[in-house]
Amino acid sequence: MHIPITKPYITDREYELVREALSSGWLVQGPKVKEFERQVASFAGAGHAVAVNSCTSGQMLMSHILGLGEGDEVLVPAFTWISTANAVEYMGARPVFCDISLDTFNVEPAQLEAKINSSTRALYPVSLFGLAADMPGIMALAQRRRLPVVEDVACGLGSFVEARHCGTFGLAGILSFHPRKSITTGEGGVIITNDEQVARQARSLREHGAVSSDYNRHRGSSSFRMSEYPELGFNMRMTDLQAALGIAQCEKLEEILQIKNQLAEEYRHNLGDLSWLKLPQAPPGYTHSYQTYCTLFKPEEAFDALKKGDVRKLDALHQQRNTVMEALAQKGIMTRPGTHALHIQQLYQIKYGYHKMDFPHAYAADRLSLALPFYPTITREEKDYLFAQIRKMDPSCAE
Repeated sequence: MHIPITKPYITDREYELVREALSSGWLVQGPKVKEFERQVASFAGAGHAVAVNSCTSGQMLMSHILGLGEGDEVLVPAFTWISTANAVEYMGARPVFCDISLDTFNVEPAQLEAKINSSTRALYPVSLFGLAADMPGIMALAQRRRLPVVEDVACGLGSFVEARHCGTFGLAGILSFHPRKSITTGEGGVIITNDEQVARQARSLREHGAVSSDYNRHRGSSSFRMSEYPELGFNMRMTDLQAALGIAQCEKLEEILQIKNQLAEEYRHNLGDLSWLKLPQAPPGYTHSYQTYCTLFKPEEAFDALKKGDVRKLDALHQQRNTVMEALAQKGIMTRPGTHALHIQQLYQIKYGYHKMDFPHAYAADRLSLALPFYPTITREEKDYLFAQIRKMDPSCAE
């Protein structure tokens, strides 16, 4: 049996809408993109949604809109996908890393506040794996220190704090629609915001800085007129082919999120008694969307090693985790680390001279996070096999 880490939920509806886009003759950014934006904004409760060709592009656009440059610093969690920091680094500014909580894998307000100085220009919190960060606390800090907040909510579609969707707390939030996300456009991202000026700038910048989009021009009687380009922009547009896929996916988003929530309960019921795996859970008032079912390997030993500052113990636990992941792979069960600690990535480690334990919780998350296969179409047979094989694992075999 082969059980992948994830699998997109594709039905005939996706084929129907992609064929519709192909038949229309309008393949670039057009009516399907506009409809996809409308659906995403409506679901998230955002005033505006701006589709782009990737979440990374959305992060880059927001860094550009903030006017980041040399000498500026932006606070970024040390445990996240590298594009969060890259969007700052590309502008000539410096991403300043903050440690995370191993209970949530997210950065907390106190960790951010400790790094704020006179060069800090913005906060870039991340809502990781489908669990929103403490956005009320982060926003209170940001308002007190008069700093803009751009939320990396790549994993956050369907994640709420009380009734408020993540990505709508700060100036903007950027969602990802990569195939590992709950719904997908293949590649793609959407900036959600309640700020009309931010939305207007993002729409222009994604299209070379144009005042008017190609779609709007071609709908009028003066379609031959070229747009004005008052600002240096980019080509970061989503195509109507991608958006057609996204529209079909949005139509079953509620179903997908409900299935994932039920799956999470099933995983907890079948694996919750294993002391060597810490399962994900949401604090009161938070809705976890389970974009990834990310566990922590050997939590008690990990916390003990962190308390003692014992990096060698963390590295030994890391080898044990890898042995378990390799054993599962041999049985056809694909697993992954959650994501990576940025301060040990060569780009940032060499440039800024970081050491492993500069951000100990992020390092532990890098070494010991373990994401399990988790997708809406997983079968009863696959689940039974998955649970049985995990329960058979002896995590001490690598000691």
